[in-house]
Parts: sequence; structure tokens; C-alpha cells
Amino acid sequence: MLKIVNNCHYHKKLARELIESIIDFHSTKEFLIKIDDTSLTLCCEIQNQQTCFSHSFTEPKLLKRAAQKNQLLLKACNNKKREIHSVVDLTAGWGRDSFILATHGQNIIMSEQNPLIYNCLNFLIKIARHDDAEEVYQRLKVINMNSADYLSEKDAGFADCLYLDPMFPAHKSSALPAKDLQILQILTDNLNVDELFELALQKARYRVVVKRPIHAKTLSDRKPDIVYKEKTIRFDVYLTNNR
Repeated sequence: MLKIVNNCHYHKKLARELIESIIDFHSTKEFLIKIDDTSLTLCCEIQNQQTCFSHSFTEPKLLKRAAQKNQLLLKACNNKKREIHSVVDLTAGWGRDSFILATHGQNIIMSEQNPLIYNCLNFLIKIARHDDAEEVYQRLKVINMNSADYLSEKDAGFADCLYLDPMFPAHKSSALPAKDLQILQILTDNLNVDELFELALQKARYRVVVKRPIHAKTLSDRKPDIVYKEKTIRFDVYLTNNR
């Protein structure tokens, strides 16, 4: 069941379009979505506790984080020649990594098969474009499609870089992940990551980048060509030559 609270006063038309696109969304969980002029808030009961998070592509904290130039995500999704201009995020989620890449000049397509997440992303991008003339919002595009199906339709070399951030495997710790990830886990159907990874290797012009927990196994027996490590995560880079 989906409950919607519309507090949008400025972007009324876009809010109506969003409501029409999600009103028939069905889930085994009850969700509450609050629509505002600058953000969306999603709420869901998880382990007998109401869990909420707000998302916006114009939120100052995200803008500050995105502006940082020394992020390993940026190094993983580019090369020394700076010739990687188009990136497809095959596991878009809430689109934060895509936004960071777009902030630094890359054109991003976000593929998201869940219709609720897709329509929420689409709404947030549209209101950001309306309110802010920054080109970063023009470099973001989201499509509602299964990523494996999307790649199957494309010729090899259609995108410079393909990016995968599959749902992290379960951890022995009882600590819950961040609120946005808890809700994402409920909404997201598990993709066939192995199939998607193999397809990505066949289609990416220069590289495939996979985001993993720091101690997790690689997605296949193939070893990454480059690995960028942070404290809790790493980026496995697989070089391709599909030109």
C-alpha cells in the first residue's frame, strides 16, 4: 500500500505527474511518500519502527560532498587521458553516485527497474532542473528498465564506462544500514548481478567499475585490473576494449 502526502505548492504540475505515475504502485510493505517543492521523504515500518529518509539533488550536504575532487569514485570512473565522458549507472538506487559523477562533467544514464524509485528520481531531477540552472542536472537522465535488458539492446562500446553498485551482501553484524539503504533493500528486486556483470564487460568501451564492501569477494574469478580502496568500500575496475 502507498500513502501520499502532497505538500508541493510551487511544482504543482510535476507533483501531480508524480502522483499519477506512482498511485498504482503495489508493495507488501506500506509506504508513505511526502512530496515537497525541493525534496521527497519516504517512510516505511522496519523492525516495528517507522523509518524515514529525505532525498533531494539540491540538498547542501550532497552538493558539498559531490564537489569534492579527490573521491575514489571519480578516479575509478575515469582514466589518465580523461576520455571517459559517458557513464551508465546500472544499479541507480537513489542516484547519489551518479550525481557526483555528473557534477564533475560526465553524462550519466541511470537505469532503475523499480517504478517507484524511477519516478521519484525523475521528479527530483525535474524540480532540480527547474530551480537551478547548473548544467549538472542536464547531464542526468534516468530510465525505467531492467539493466540486463537495456544492455542487451546496445552495441558494444555504446558507453565509455558501466558502473555497478549491487546490494551489499548480508553482514554478520546486527547493526542496520543507513535508513536510505534499508528502504532501498525493501524496494529493490535482486538483479542477476553475475549476468549483468558479464554483459557489462562485453558492452563498456573502456571500463566496468564495481562498488564492493572492502572485504567482499569479487563478482567473478576475473581479477580487477585496478582497485581503489577506501576505509569500508572499494572500487574494482575492469578494463575493456570494446570500440
